[in-house]
Amino acid sequence: MFFQKEGKGIWEAYPKTFGIHLISVIRADKVLILAPHPDDDVIGAGGLINYLAGEGSEIKIVYFTDGSRSNRGANFSEALIEKREREARKAGKILGIGEQKFLRLPHNAMKSSFELSALIRREIEFDKPDLLLSPSIEEPHPDHLAVAQALALALRNYDQSLNIWLYEAFGTGRLNRLFEINEQMEAKKEALGAHKSQLAVRKYEEAIISLNRFRALSAGLSGHAEAFYAVGPRNYVKLFEFYHRHHESQI
Repeated sequence: MFFQKEGKGIWEAYPKTFGIHLISVIRADKVLILAPHPDDDVIGAGGLINYLAGEGSEIKIVYFTDGSRSNRGANFSEALIEKREREARKAGKILGIGEQKFLRLPHNAMKSSFELSALIRREIEFDKPDLLLSPSIEEPHPDHLAVAQALALALRNYDQSLNIWLYEAFGTGRLNRLFEINEQMEAKKEALGAHKSQLAVRKYEEAIISLNRFRALSAGLSGHAEAFYAVGPRNYVKLFEFYHRHHESQI
């Protein structure tokens, strides 16, 4: 079961004019989240995840890469992989995530493949999620692009309904949903703080908190909001193909 209810911002004409909906209530019995790295879920959708967990959603996250190349100049480190997984589990406990699956694919070298798309397709068909969260297809990181491409392949000829929300993690993207996360902001900050190995390299928590503040301000809201692009399976495939052709034409 999936349900969403619109709220109202100060600028009530904003969503009508730009097709952006301010969501105040959302229900999803089962949620599947695709995260290229063991912190993208918190960065892009930590507030929404915490909200859904509080509403009783069954939440599963698939982490694709091992996170071994995340520290500048670092060589492959099994210890770092294990540390990042511990951090992800701690963050997941803070947010209320039920199941976390670590695939340990090579960081910064992940490639889309039929095997990867088949894995995603199996997750979708087995779990039958009401809501799928995945990174924006417009993010520049190659691992994010690989997940986006694998999801597009997985959704070819998929004739079931599925609510797909694309989140912002490694950059900003198109949006048509805003979700206010004021009540979840402390949990998101705590979950971000669990990723100590990454905060030691870059203060990305400051950037994402500022982005959440900006997203709220841009809609006339106070506090913080997360932005998403909601799309169905067929339109996701079309959107990815359009973006991929345009991206290739610019090279």
